[in-house]
Amino acid sequence: MKKLMVFFSLAFAFSLGAAALAHSTGHESRTVAQCEKLPTPERQNCIKCVTRPAKHHFHPDYPEGSRCRPDNGKP
Repeated sequence: MKKLMVFFSLAFAFSLGAAALAHSTGHESRTVAQCEKLPTPERQNCIKCVTRPAKHHFHPDYPEGSRCRPDNGKP
């Protein structure tokens, strides 16, 4: 029984870690400093996006019109 509890505890901990690592795609920008690394036209749109009053993040590789997304914990 103890081995089973240890197994499920480790499996649960691993799944949480995998979910946290899976969130970042490496393409979204969440700060102005990250936006500064983009080319000029995208940089300006990115800065407008991440400086909104409500938290947003910018995906330069998404189609135009859906690049600025609410920062709700999802990529």
